[in-house]
Amino acid sequence: MGFILLIFLALLVSIDGFVIGFMFGLKRIKIPLIVLLLISIFSAFVIFFSMGVGRVLGEVIPSSFIQTLAGVLMISVGIYNLFNDLPLYRRSYFVIIALLMNVDSVGYGVQAGLAERPFWFAPLAGILLMFALIFGIIHGHETKNPFVLRYVAALPGLLFICLGMMKLLF
Repeated sequence: MGFILLIFLALLVSIDGFVIGFMFGLKRIKIPLIVLLLISIFSAFVIFFSMGVGRVLGEVIPSSFIQTLAGVLMISVGIYNLFNDLPLYRRSYFVIIALLMNVDSVGYGVQAGLAERPFWFAPLAGILLMFALIFGIIHGHETKNPFVLRYVAALPGLLFICLGMMKLLF
């Protein structure tokens, strides 16, 4: 039962990756596989490190604070994206995406560390995140819905706002 719980938790961590990949696919932005791999490795490292922090520090850092911070940051990026055209093709934007995706991974890692989950959860989450990004990009690229394509400029901002709201509410 514990293994299945860890798989579900890793899937939860990777949902953001699917949505962000979908956004890139809609904009027809090609992301090199090495960049996806680096984002996934970075995510696994962040989760691994935060699991250690969770085990060492206990309940010093409330996970609700980290979740709220992740939500506020994503909403801010979404609002900025609605009014400004973000240069999604720049490598620096991939770094920003990786950092935003991992703000909540810190919270998940701390929670997993507090619950004394095994450390192999971190690479599992990184692998699932990479697949989620790839599937998101593929599905976004294959979307041919005229309504979605017409309003594609506003969609990334709205997706970030929705992700941020989900983090604040759930």
